[in-house]
Amino acid sequence: MHAARTITNIDRRQNERYAYVRYVFFSSPKQFYQGELRDFSQHGLFIKSPARLAVGDIITVALPYSNNENEKRKGEIVWKNKDGFGVELFRDPKSRIMRKDLL
Repeated sequence: MHAARTITNIDRRQNERYAYVRYVFFSSPKQFYQGELRDFSQHGLFIKSPARLAVGDIITVALPYSNNENEKRKGEIVWKNKDGFGVELFRDPKSRIMRKDLL
């Protein structure tokens, strides 16, 4: 008997991930936070943080890996675990268009 194959987050990734360990600052509409950016791709991040945020929350992240030192991007928390959470960055922050909306 063969186990059914399910699509995991890794299977759905379309962009290469880059390991990157550095402190990162982010905010929700109510509070500022600090965490540790562990990896990133063109459209997503993993942030290690004890911040008590929920899947679906919108945050703004100051991107430490950007050539523009003042670059900030909005995104949505799409998953979380005991260590931190995954953020999918909006392609168009003004209209909150995400990659899945463009497929």
